[in-house]
Amino acid sequence: MNDKETALTAADNTFGAMLRSQLLATAAVAAVAFVMSGMNAGLSAVAGGLAVTLASFIAAKVAISKRKDAASVLGSMLKAELIKIVLIVLFLVITIREFEALVPWALIIGLAAAAIISGSAISKRSKHLKI
Repeated sequence: MNDKETALTAADNTFGAMLRSQLLATAAVAAVAFVMSGMNAGLSAVAGGLAVTLASFIAAKVAISKRKDAASVLGSMLKAELIKIVLIVLFLVITIREFEALVPWALIIGLAAAAIISGSAISKRSKHLKI
């Protein structure tokens, strides 16, 4: 395996771990919301968490740059972040319009939990960190 393939595999592993962590955080928040306020709160938390997780998954595919120069890497990361933000807003607008029994606090906490996990996974990327 050459250096490019190794770097792409490491990036895929990091993004895979981030997505698994986001799904786990979303499930935990949804379970707590369900216990506290019922099914609609649990579903609202899932909707918030999935908005970030799905957007992160799509953005992760855009973020992987095959070129190593700084401008290409930065350009790919900025494009991926823009796509992620636009998709999160789009998913939230759809959720707010279509889910009549939405529980706002659960949606926000589900979204926040997944977003925090996403940010920490990217900022702490390391061979030694097991997320």
